[in-house]
Amino acid sequence: MVRHEEGRWDVGTKNNAVYLERISESDERLFDDLLAPEEARELAGLLTKYADKLDESEDSDESEDSDKSEDSDKSSD
Repeated sequence: MVRHEEGRWDVGTKNNAVYLERISESDERLFDDLLAPEEARELAGLLTKYADKLDESEDSDESEDSDKSEDSDKSSD
């Protein structure tokens, strides 16, 4: 179980499947699903893929910001 300020994710196994549940801050069930093992692996891969894209874009934004500050340092010389 993972708890964040927006609620939490509950993940486990149930009836030879992966159980996925989203719970709100007020402990209201927002959704739940049973995934076959292969579906769960595919979902994990997609989540990882998009999380990596966000990390890469954040890294790119940070390097652009540092490039801009270097440019401003050069222009002040």
